[in-house]
Amino acid sequence: MLIFVNHDDMRSLELMEEMIRRGYYVSDQFKDMRYADVLYLGLKGPDRKNRITTHQETEIIDQNIFKSLKENCLIITLIDNGYLEELSKVFHFRYIALLNDENFVKKNSILTAEGLIAYVIGHRRMPIYQSHVDVLGFGHCAKPIIEYLVAMKAEVRVAVRNAQYQKEIEAMGAQYIAIQDLNLSQTDILINTVPSVILKEEQLKDSCQHIMIVDIASYPYGIDHHYALSKGMNCQILSSIPCKYAYGYAGMMVANVIERELENA
Repeated sequence: MLIFVNHDDMRSLELMEEMIRRGYYVSDQFKDMRYADVLYLGLKGPDRKNRITTHQETEIIDQNIFKSLKENCLIITLIDNGYLEELSKVFHFRYIALLNDENFVKKNSILTAEGLIAYVIGHRRMPIYQSHVDVLGFGHCAKPIIEYLVAMKAEVRVAVRNAQYQKEIEAMGAQYIAIQDLNLSQTDILINTVPSVILKEEQLKDSCQHIMIVDIASYPYGIDHHYALSKGMNCQILSSIPCKYAYGYAGMMVANVIERELENA
């Protein structure tokens, strides 16, 4: 059985090694795609012009490859790809996006939280202990981040749009605050998990001088980074943390999904 892996980050490299350890034939050569039983096409997979990003460059996938795939070939990406959804109905391959899997999302969020904490610890002069930390959002990624911060005795506020989360936030040991009421004048660390700009110039301009801003959301992010950087703020966008932190475990997670899907085919 052949597994094709698009080597676009450290996680995919670990996936290749893990599948070899488990006894599979593995290739990252695009010419081998037509012979594969499983295609892991990386973070996003191809765009509508069949362009796909590798760790070195952008490749073009020959449209004829999709026509020549094995029956019931499994194609996997991390993020949902509408183009592959459409192609799967035409060429009758199976397609799944890992971030549609609730169990995978939960484990991925834990890796994201650990990587974020590691970054914060390594890039501050002061400890997380007793720091004033504001977290924007209360989704899959935010919850383990809040748990870690509370366990480390930080003073944590969680800013959300919807008041229905107040009891759950307070049960975790954090303080609820409506986003529109957020004042950053005493905030040491600001963490955004929302992929929509919710903090603009009027709120950022009142932030304390030493604030650290870390955004782990996808584009367009949650903060006006252009303004923050223009004012010399310590502002960092950290994308795809599991590809850089604990990528060995991240690769193993993908390998587990592949084996599960093959067993259930």
